[in-house]
Amino acid sequence: MGENAEKRTSFTVHFSALEIFCCNCIFSRIRNKLTAEVFYVKNSNETKNKYGNLSFYLVLALCAVMIGVSCWFAYTQTANDLTIQLDSALDSASNTAGMRAAESSPAAAETTARSAAHVPEAVTTLPETAPETTADAQDAAAVITETQPQTTETAEEAAASAKLAAEYPITGEIIAPFSNGELVKSATTGVWQTHNGIDIAAAVGDEVRAMSDGVVEAVEEDPLWGVCVTIDHKNGVRSRYCNLNAGLTVNTGDSVTCGMVIGAVGDTADMESALESHLHFEVMQGNSYVDPVSFIED
Repeated sequence: MGENAEKRTSFTVHFSALEIFCCNCIFSRIRNKLTAEVFYVKNSNETKNKYGNLSFYLVLALCAVMIGVSCWFAYTQTANDLTIQLDSALDSASNTAGMRAAESSPAAAETTARSAAHVPEAVTTLPETAPETTADAQDAAAVITETQPQTTETAEEAAASAKLAAEYPITGEIIAPFSNGELVKSATTGVWQTHNGIDIAAAVGDEVRAMSDGVVEAVEEDPLWGVCVTIDHKNGVRSRYCNLNAGLTVNTGDSVTCGMVIGAVGDTADMESALESHLHFEVMQGNSYVDPVSFIED
């Protein structure tokens, strides 16, 4: 019995040691396997990262190269186009200048030839034609002497016509003078403005006469100045009569003489309705208004 028990214990001990050894072997193998797997995975990730980064930089470099090539191609094409256009413009300018020079050359040559031909002829024939030239000069002097009085008379006539015989269109006190371009306050509107004529006090119905000889240029009813008559006295002189009544005695195109009745004072000028009854009278020389008093009395 004791011997059998001892054998059983020995067998049990040996079996336990075998189990431990086997377990150690299994654990060692598993550990080695796991270590190998981890190492493989690590190497695989490093390789992927390495080649992944390399691929990114390669793509970036290819993009940069393509952009550079595109820019160079566009620059070259644009430069070629500009060169062609510039050459074409220069050729066109050269052809135009050549054509102008060719057109002007015959005229210049003809003028030069004429000048060259005239100079020797004049020098050669000078002694022969000297007496004729003297006679021509005498005839010309006689003609000038004969026509000089006519020229003087024409100038005198022009001076006489430039100074017109003029008189006031109506007799009365001047209640508003010519402002000569300066601003004056209107008694009617309260606005500061120029007064381009004179206002002569007169009763409604008083006759208004033409300042001088002339032709009636216009008969109108102005919304501000009422019934107006404009007379052209020639030589750039015109007179205008405003604030007339509707019963005019002249029409557009009629010829008038100095002192001829053309109408009567009215009450139609709303522009100066605040003033007493009067005639608004203007004189224009060219395109400028002048003082009627100075024009008539001077």
